[in-house]
Amino acid sequence: MLGLRKAKKPLTVPEDIGGVRVRANARARRFSLRVDQKLGDVVLTWPRGGSESHALRFIAENRAWIASRRSAIVQPRNFAEGDVVPVYGRDVTIVRRDGRGVTRLEGNTLIVYGRPEYLARRVKDFLKNTAQDVLEDIAARKQDKLGLKPKTIAIRDPKARWGSCGPDGRMMFSWRLILAPPYVLDYVVAHEVAHRVHLNHSRKFWALCAELAEDATAGKKWLSKNGNAVMAYI
Repeated sequence: MLGLRKAKKPLTVPEDIGGVRVRANARARRFSLRVDQKLGDVVLTWPRGGSESHALRFIAENRAWIASRRSAIVQPRNFAEGDVVPVYGRDVTIVRRDGRGVTRLEGNTLIVYGRPEYLARRVKDFLKNTAQDVLEDIAARKQDKLGLKPKTIAIRDPKARWGSCGPDGRMMFSWRLILAPPYVLDYVVAHEVAHRVHLNHSRKFWALCAELAEDATAGKKWLSKNGNAVMAYI
């Protein structure tokens, strides 16, 4: 009769050590460090069989790396009354009012009705709806230019990408794009529409992307420099 394999005990580790958050990983072979964008911090991966003394030594050896990564991390942000946020290239001040009403723009003021605890969600809902309208319009014009039948786009909440295009031509965009300048939205849409013709990043793809975009180079540079700050909005 074959013996039953004993189940391995759960890996128990401290929540943090040496000022660094810890995450257990029984499949890991060694200690490692990574940046967790969702937590907004550096995390130590603790393998099965790892010891506290080894963990502390590993952290000490990598203090400079940890400090440099932490200094570059943009902490998660939410919308609050009085904030000035960019909406499609226009700085807008968030103002809350009591009572009921539809969130709307008046000049450079975004008026949000209701109790304070609902403000952030209502601002985000407004930005999602605005992103849907703006990105649909841009996408429709670029697809028409290529003689493509327009596809309905989806506005989502991805944490690490600005847009995507599936094999069926359906496109997805991050609502956070509405916080970028118009030429950046134009570039991201051009990028995904170009994927409806070339599902790769070949020379032909980049040539078509450049043809469709107002300024692909400027769009890419802006995202490289400011993308993390925009992605920090939750």
